[in-house]
Amino acid sequence: MCSAKNGNVEIRVESRLEQSVAQVFELDPRVRSYRAQPFTLDLSTGDLLSEKHLIKPQGTMYYTPDFSVLLHELQVVVEVKPRLFVEEQTEFLRLVRSALLSKGMRFIVISEDDFKGHYLRNVQLFIPYLTQASAALSQWAAPLQTLTPDRLKGPVRQILDTGLPANYQLAAGVLLGVVKFDLEIHQFELMDFEIAPAFGSLEAFEVIRYEL
Repeated sequence: MCSAKNGNVEIRVESRLEQSVAQVFELDPRVRSYRAQPFTLDLSTGDLLSEKHLIKPQGTMYYTPDFSVLLHELQVVVEVKPRLFVEEQTEFLRLVRSALLSKGMRFIVISEDDFKGHYLRNVQLFIPYLTQASAALSQWAAPLQTLTPDRLKGPVRQILDTGLPANYQLAAGVLLGVVKFDLEIHQFELMDFEIAPAFGSLEAFEVIRYEL
């Protein structure tokens, strides 16, 4: 997938869940940048490798994380795996966490259980607005920005300006922190929910717990 947050470079993902997590990174305001498969960790020596040895030394155990995320000045290594894998590989993941902590890097594991309700579907729908129409977002959100906070609260279709496509206006308002709605409970494409003023906050996109 193409990453706007990383300068419109192509990010390599190997599963649908990894793609969803990368999209979450794109919208999370805490994430400054992220990389896919950033390095390989030699668990037998603790060395960080830019690439694996051409011939794997005997007794070597490699681990290549799915992502490395930069949050302000904190680097977090992220593994994305289905719940069943996480349950079956508890010991291995504990070994990886210990090795990375010794390098001063935090390590978290993300599975489908970390995202509730309609969250990932909504993120998937917001991404094209961010990547393909970012220059137009301010214009689309302008009618909402003229309203007082009390007029930004209520049924979405009663608040949006009828002169613009409703989905364009709402997407822009949410992405710019003008309005918000519960991304887990409601489906963006249905447009049948209530919105509220966001007061510039993008906390609706801060769902991953990086402090683990």
